[in-house]
Amino acid sequence: MTGSQHANSSAESKQKATVQPEDSGLYADQHPLVDIPFSVFIDGRRYQGAGLSVVEARAVGLADPGLGEQVRPVRLAFAFQGFEVTLHPVARILRVSERELTLRFVEPAGEHLPQLRHLINAWIAGDLASVGSVIRTGALTGPGAKGETSKRRGIGARMRSFVGGLMVVALAVALVATAGMLVQQRLYVTDLDSPGLVGPAGQTLRAIADGQVTYIDSDAAVGEVAYSIASVSGETLSVGMPCDCAAQPTVPEGATVLAGEPLLRLAEADAPLVIEASVPSETLLDLQVSGGAQVQLPGGETVFARLADQQPAASAPRQYDTQVPVTLIPEVSLPSELSGRYVDLRIVREPLVTLDDLFGQVESARTALLE
Repeated sequence: MTGSQHANSSAESKQKATVQPEDSGLYADQHPLVDIPFSVFIDGRRYQGAGLSVVEARAVGLADPGLGEQVRPVRLAFAFQGFEVTLHPVARILRVSERELTLRFVEPAGEHLPQLRHLINAWIAGDLASVGSVIRTGALTGPGAKGETSKRRGIGARMRSFVGGLMVVALAVALVATAGMLVQQRLYVTDLDSPGLVGPAGQTLRAIADGQVTYIDSDAAVGEVAYSIASVSGETLSVGMPCDCAAQPTVPEGATVLAGEPLLRLAEADAPLVIEASVPSETLLDLQVSGGAQVQLPGGETVFARLADQQPAASAPRQYDTQVPVTLIPEVSLPSELSGRYVDLRIVREPLVTLDDLFGQVESARTALLE
């Protein structure tokens, strides 16, 4: 090789070395730059991004003169609110001026491409927007979209807060009412274990001793034997019919009874229906204080029955009695078909302060405060 040929070869090699960086940006015109905020870090120095595409990036800052025509790994940083996305492509650096660099990616289709393309497409579509150097997400497609979206969100948030507050208040009121009803049920309501027996008003012939009923006659005339009991002591005790009235047996012949149990109910033909019951001696005071008991009829209807006057057994029970017979007179007339039927009894005591009184006092206090 002659000296002239060697010089020509060196010149061609230098020309190729000069042209090669320009060839790497052959498709730069087909990918316009977008002005998404980002930073470029080269050899530890930070540069401000001035434009970005999938094949190259532009950066501004005080550039190192030795960076021209150099291939370097660079870091592209995208600052979001609370986090940062970084990409690490390899770029050929072109020093355009003292404060401007062009970074042409050596492998535009490298591992960084999917993330970079997603960021650029989201920026173009308006899914990303910038607040200074920070990128924020949101469908902000126009100058007034942000304000309108915030306004809509503000109204929606206030409505949700208002509805949520009403629901909380309603649930609190329901909880208080439920608790009040449970407390009232526990403290002021007593369900009697023994049911009451519906029958015509009149007197009741009861067993005078423990034993077995050997004879009972509901059609006995005045003075004749109404019933007989073979007592546990071995004696046979008989009781005569005290009046010329209709009699209704409550137990059959042969039944074993205890002293005080009702055997025959005596009443006039047109006597109204009342309720005979046996209540525990410890509930007599509650029954007298409440004045009577609530009666649940077989059909589900509830009526109030007052305690009959002159109840000697109720006012002075014997110490060994656990059940005391009482008579309850319903406030409404009971149909005749209920005679001989059993009904449930409940004693309800009036509380010192009802829920209505409490709510009324709260409302009065609120009105006074508002005035």
